[in-house]
Amino acid sequence: MSDNEEEQHRIYREDARIPCRYGTKCYQKNPAHHEKYKHPSAKDTNKGTGMKCTVRNKKRKIKDRNEVPKDSPKKKMQKKDDDDDVDDNTVDENLHNTVSDADNMVKNDEKHETVDRESSPDDTNNVKHVTDRCTIASLLKDCNINTENDTLSKDDVKIVISYLFLTEMPDDFYQFYEFCKSINEKDCFNALKDLQIQLVGPYDVFRDKFLNFQVESKEALLRHWRYYYDPPEFQTIVKVDGKDGLHFGYWRDEIAEKPVFVAKNKAAINGLIEAAAENIFEAIDDYIGNKLKLANPFEKTRISQLHKKLRDFAKENQIKFDKKTANMQARERKVVARTLHKAGIVVPYNKKTELGYRSLAVTDSELRKILDQIKQASTDEARKTPLSKLEEAIRLATIAADECDFGTCLELGHDLFTSGVSIVQTKALSMLSLAYTLLQRPEFLEIVEAHLKGRTKSLNPSVLSINN
Repeated sequence: MSDNEEEQHRIYREDARIPCRYGTKCYQKNPAHHEKYKHPSAKDTNKGTGMKCTVRNKKRKIKDRNEVPKDSPKKKMQKKDDDDDVDDNTVDENLHNTVSDADNMVKNDEKHETVDRESSPDDTNNVKHVTDRCTIASLLKDCNINTENDTLSKDDVKIVISYLFLTEMPDDFYQFYEFCKSINEKDCFNALKDLQIQLVGPYDVFRDKFLNFQVESKEALLRHWRYYYDPPEFQTIVKVDGKDGLHFGYWRDEIAEKPVFVAKNKAAINGLIEAAAENIFEAIDDYIGNKLKLANPFEKTRISQLHKKLRDFAKENQIKFDKKTANMQARERKVVARTLHKAGIVVPYNKKTELGYRSLAVTDSELRKILDQIKQASTDEARKTPLSKLEEAIRLATIAADECDFGTCLELGHDLFTSGVSIVQTKALSMLSLAYTLLQRPEFLEIVEAHLKGRTKSLNPSVLSINN
């Protein structure tokens, strides 16, 4: 390699922009695209240093949005800019809370184009990156915390979690860590191994030498212990060893607010999400109760001992055990759509004006049928009809968003994401991008974008590696 080639490769490697998945074959001339994505030289690609990736699906074409059909949903609010013409290849990177800007997010599929990753459950490395791994400490230079020691102080832990995972943890998160520490101070992450339980996700910040762990990027941490069916609202904190991929995590409707409840999902089975309890203690208490029913006499002794310790700790710290709290019941009344994952979504909704949400153009059963047909189709021709039906539902949901019914796009985005059908993953992201932008939930958008860049069916979705 000549000095000039080596210098070009070094510049590309150190470039902080995201590598374009099309490499030197990228056809985009849009300045906004080149501002966000970096492209290797032809020589780099030939030598194997550039980004290589196979694209299975061509960019879909979107019908002219100005062509409103007779069967479009009834308008609830007149658009501000009816004559606003938007180029299909244009993406406004500085989106604000305007409908016209959000339309660009739907029209730009290039940004959201993803690779079919129908990986096996044991595949923990589906996505190859050309960037070098970096330490956690190097990501925290702007946090104004002490990274010279191997461990973080209690105050620094809260700052780091908020910075790396975009969320703040409730009190029961820290209390549960202290409980596990009281069981096994040397290895609190596996203190509940008799229950097949392990602390994961944001709990890893408490690990010794966490600052020396390596990761591909700060963005990659947003999918740390994020299972295949976990939407941005779901943040895993506890996993259960087993073939079904059972895990527990906090559910937030707004990222700046406290979690509404602790949810659970069996990632190896389906995308159904169940509200387990309001805090992690009562969620695990319920899990232990079910486990005791199936345990043999020898297992019951150890499990009962842990059960008693959990309840004693909760009592000492005045942690309530209510299956259906007032907060959870209040949230249920705000749910505008149950969605395919059954956890439901919450958006601002005015009952008098019926502004904020309208039903999808298809029922849940009709949508499932369409998605099944898309998944089972063996040829592009066989897939054409169900895809056409889905495109129509997407178009009408987008019109609903134009008329300030933002929850419609959020529902469809969640449904497409929960289906797990890889071929509609791009469309799921388009719907979620539009919804999160209009609902002013940019952190959720950032999380789902990161997730879909490395979505995996692995039951060990950790992104950290030890620095040897």
